[in-house]
Amino acid sequence: MHFPPLPVDGLLEQMAAQIPAGLDLELFWDGIYGWRVGEYRIPDPEFASRTPADFGKRAAIVEKYFRDVNDYWFHVYKPQAGDVIADVGAGRGEDTFVFSRSVGDSGQVWAIEPHPVSFLALKKLCEWNSLSNVRCIQRAAMSTRQSLEIETMPVWESSYVSSGGPSANSFSIEGEPFDEIAAREGIGAISFLKMNIEGAEREALPGSCKVLERTAKVCVAAHDFRAERGEGEEFRTLGMVRQFLSEAGFELTTRDDDPRYYVPSHVHGVRR
Repeated sequence: MHFPPLPVDGLLEQMAAQIPAGLDLELFWDGIYGWRVGEYRIPDPEFASRTPADFGKRAAIVEKYFRDVNDYWFHVYKPQAGDVIADVGAGRGEDTFVFSRSVGDSGQVWAIEPHPVSFLALKKLCEWNSLSNVRCIQRAAMSTRQSLEIETMPVWESSYVSSGGPSANSFSIEGEPFDEIAAREGIGAISFLKMNIEGAEREALPGSCKVLERTAKVCVAAHDFRAERGEGEEFRTLGMVRQFLSEAGFELTTRDDDPRYYVPSHVHGVRR
């Protein structure tokens, strides 16, 4: 796998010529392909595989960011100006973007993401949109310091951390307890901690005990649905997440009746 990404000759001009009239989109290259969507600039590592059928979704991507965050992460926690949010598993910054806007200039967002392609996109998103209240950290939150691989999946959101050897689709990354990251970075009280790390919550939560003691609200995405799809029992984490957060002093809420297969696995917690 090649990293960092390189531009493809002529692709920018070819795709730009196909943007329908009336869509407020512009394409550009700045170390990574990106879209100007209205007043915002959004990185797109999958740009080379886009077709004109995707353009409408690109034009509405920022609205989708806000819609998804309000649905998934703000179900219990309601952000206030000046809040501190920890985004563990920040991906390409979709949630980080909304978190930054929600807590305002007086707030702070700590965005933690290990995958090098996703981290580059995250950094560019923050740079291009002047998200000055975001601090990006390239690490995998784990229970101990360790060298790891992160497997890159066809659907990038499903990429996951592995302790095995490298593969044709993996990148080498560094793992570290969130408690150690927080101590080094000076992360104090946290208003809301979001964790969505594709099964690695089993390793990350034991490395976050001190942080959780000073966290008011939390939402951890468990991934039993991946185990049920046959991807491996290591993804079956819902029971562990519920027990860990309950023992850490949180009153838990889940949306067990939601028909979307992944939403009931989101465990929300409010400190008792």
